[in-house]
Amino acid sequence: MSHENSSHHVVIRSMAEADVSDVHNIHTNCLQTSLANHYTRQQLQAWLTGRTPQGYWRSQQAGSPYLVATINNTIVGYANWTDDELMSLFVRPDFQKARIGTKLFEACDEQAELSHVKATLGAVDFYSRFGFKVEREGYDVKRDVRIPHIFMRRPKP
Repeated sequence: MSHENSSHHVVIRSMAEADVSDVHNIHTNCLQTSLANHYTRQQLQAWLTGRTPQGYWRSQQAGSPYLVATINNTIVGYANWTDDELMSLFVRPDFQKARIGTKLFEACDEQAELSHVKATLGAVDFYSRFGFKVEREGYDVKRDVRIPHIFMRRPKP
């Protein structure tokens, strides 16, 4: 079911420890569905292996704030950053194209004045809308597998 045309009231708030399972599930679901056409099965498996819900909480406790987007108290997306780099932004596949990613990005940007992101291969167009330009291709290595990304940057305001 798509929620593209729905006018739900989206609330953006800080992630609580009780939210980590939902955040983990959204990330997993996005990797398995939204990004399945952009990465190989081997790359996705390496990306998914070893992740736990508590990892998101540890990341936030270590200084990388997380925001969650909720509709009717259900988490439908999340994002986090470190300094001025957006580290991740994922929206449940059934809520993509409902402007939730835009609202999450804007909320993060308001707090962090984001200037760079390592975009997934499926997200370049999304970040381009906020003034980011492709700088170079890169990759992370997880479990000896290269997982490509696109490094994007925009000038600070």
